Amino acid sequence: MKKLVAILLIAALALSMVACSSASTTAPAATEATDAAAAATDAAATETAAADTSVNATVIWRAFDDQYQSGFRIIMQAEADKMTGIALDMQDGENDVTKTTNKLEAALTKGTDAVAICAPDTESTNSLMLKCKDESVPVVFFNMMPTEETMNAYDKAWYVGAEASESGAMCAQALINYWNANTAVADKNGDGKLQLVVLQGEIGNNDVILRTAAYEDTLKAQGIDYEIIAMDTANWDKGQALDKMNAWITAFGIDGIEGVLCNNDGMAMGAVQAALNNGYNSGDPAKFVPIVGIDATVEALQAMKDGSLLGTVLNDRTNQSIAVINVLKAAVAGTAVTEDVVGVSCKVDGKYIWIPYQIVDSTNLDAVLEVMLSVS
Repeated sequence: MKKLVAILLIAALALSMVACSSASTTAPAATEATDAAAAATDAAATETAAADTSVNATVIWRAFDDQYQSGFRIIMQAEADKMTGIALDMQDGENDVTKTTNKLEAALTKGTDAVAICAPDTESTNSLMLKCKDESVPVVFFNMMPTEETMNAYDKAWYVGAEASESGAMCAQALINYWNANTAVADKNGDGKLQLVVLQGEIGNNDVILRTAAYEDTLKAQGIDYEIIAMDTANWDKGQALDKMNAWITAFGIDGIEGVLCNNDGMAMGAVQAALNNGYNSGDPAKFVPIVGIDATVEALQAMKDGSLLGTVLNDRTNQSIAVINVLKAAVAGTAVTEDVVGVSCKVDGKYIWIPYQIVDSTNLDAVLEVMLSVS
């Protein structure tokens, strides 16, 4: 505003100079001063327009009623509210491809400037991308990574997320740390081998593939003698995970399961419930099944505090939110997406913006829980 006032004052001064000029110099001086005044006025108008310009972006979420997604949405809106130059229209995909597609089509029809999408599944991202491409509208996928082919098919497509293999490695490391520090009670059958089960998310999902592979890579790299006695999908769902864990307890006995690695916290809490139902994970070190998840949901963090869950990994929704917003703004402006433009600690790898995970342990549990409670 100060700059705008200064520009207008310059314009006024230029015009007053015209009025005071002598007759012999009026023509050239008037022309020069008038041009200066016009330029100043145009600059002021441009600056005012720029200040008023806002990117109108649509954000389509996988599901509003998902605990993790709900907190994520609150965080993203709060970060957008702190910024200038962007307005977000939040839409619920209701974990349904058809409904997500309908929401996208409605946004494109209304003339949205850009779209951010957390798709219901990986497969649907290609058709969603094509609809954006047809309208030449930039799209930023987040929290559900498209295939490489989908990303490469459109020059205005980006992905913001965390590297799934990193979270898988941290998840496995938490279990390894427990195993190494508590072998006497952790190795329940005394064979020196870690018998574990794995609860996976949606089969074929890239994050599932990478997280699960990282479990084994990390166990091998740390020299752990292990055996995966069961592995199955629970589709990110707590209830399905409870059913799977109950079946495995029946098959192997609860002491036959010496570790549980879960692709997300929802499934980890299903496994925790199964352990609690069998009198485990309630404070007795000898009756504890170490279970580790990913996402740092409030429920998981509270379970860590009460001792029923061994650990989780923070999927940094705050920095991912800031990154999504800044990439949307850059995409509309045609600005190159760099680490400086993203505005948070990250790695920019072409069209991919990677936000680091953080392992949650006793050193940061209270701080992380406080933040998560504020957006739950």
